[in-house]
Amino acid sequence: MPDIRDPIHGFIYISEDEQRIIDTPSFQRLRRIRQLATTYLLYPSAEHTRFPHSLGVMHVSSLIFDKVFDKRKDVLGWSHEEARKYRQMLRLASLLHDVGHAPFSHVSDDLFDQSVKGHEGMAGKIITESEIAPIIDKIGEEYGFNCHGIAALITGNAFNNEERLLADIFASELDSDKMDYLLRDSLYTGVKYGHFDLDRILNVISLYFQEDRWKIGIEHDGVEAVEGLILARYFMFTQVYLHRTRRIYDQIMIQLLKDILRAETGTGRLPKDVRAFIQWDDYSVIEKAKTIQSPWAERFLNRVHLKCIWESEPALTLEERIVQRESELQIKEELESRYPPYQVLVDRYQKPPLKFTLSDGSPTISIISKEDPAITYSMKDRAPVIAKLEEPIYVCRIYADTDIAKEVRDYVRQRSAVLRRGSK
Repeated sequence: MPDIRDPIHGFIYISEDEQRIIDTPSFQRLRRIRQLATTYLLYPSAEHTRFPHSLGVMHVSSLIFDKVFDKRKDVLGWSHEEARKYRQMLRLASLLHDVGHAPFSHVSDDLFDQSVKGHEGMAGKIITESEIAPIIDKIGEEYGFNCHGIAALITGNAFNNEERLLADIFASELDSDKMDYLLRDSLYTGVKYGHFDLDRILNVISLYFQEDRWKIGIEHDGVEAVEGLILARYFMFTQVYLHRTRRIYDQIMIQLLKDILRAETGTGRLPKDVRAFIQWDDYSVIEKAKTIQSPWAERFLNRVHLKCIWESEPALTLEERIVQRESELQIKEELESRYPPYQVLVDRYQKPPLKFTLSDGSPTISIISKEDPAITYSMKDRAPVIAKLEEPIYVCRIYADTDIAKEVRDYVRQRSAVLRRGSK
């Protein structure tokens, strides 16, 4: 089997058929899609791409599969042929889970045509409509699956119990995707926040049977290892992913992409045709930025970003939080009516770093009882240290051009004081 040297996982082994997928233009394009979008303008070494991350996710998914199958094979009831089939399906879906990312990764998530349904939907189209499809179909001949089955794992359209379990391994709150990108992003940004004990998590990960299907869970003595993973993700969000300078360059790139897409496609949306879409990557966008008449191009190409002149402070109570958010929204509307966006930009972001429960109330991460593996507990109940992390991370920052920074700062401070007094 061919092998690939990886700085995170050592040697990653692939089959010759998997290498054929990796060597396709659609997959090689991931070498030109940065994993962390514009973060390299803040952390100079964050030049890593979706390409090695995809290989890493396939590798970690395989490790998880092997661990849980070895532990539970006596009760899973899978034949040797079935286990080989599910493992191969998991490897292909994990390898291709990010193949539909647009230029600068998540920065362009909102620029897909509505019919495509995001980068997962585009991944499904690439898997079934590009040169990758016949390769997967050939691999699947031996096992009894095809390219549509692999696409369904990524797009969320896999419904039988075995396929839902496979999807959970690479797309859930405790998945191989996070296990790879936290370590990889930490390495390439040069920070330590994303470190956690991957080996320990792999040792304590297991399966439990509930609601007529097998699910991923954690053995009772693995709580601390998972807490380490969750804290790593939280700190990477607060210290790297939401860094004020990274966020402004993401916002600049969003505006630049909109200008480029309006000029190129007339729709302001990314192409929905697969052949046209795969021509778009970070490199092509940068080349287009060199010739387009857009105020955002010069800011991005020459690193002339708007300066952060104001940032909200954490509100202590729910009442204060409500007043704060309403005031910030009003100030945002006032600033957007007074200044063009290339002079003043307001960035508001809110997202929980972790979901402990799904919409139906079931836990996203379950702890398996030591005494009875049929009994599980919510991670939230067994790890009170991290339970509070379910609260959304919220940031509101105002950025302004250097020439008007003082004017905008004074205006925001004055309006904030007036609105606070008016709320009392």
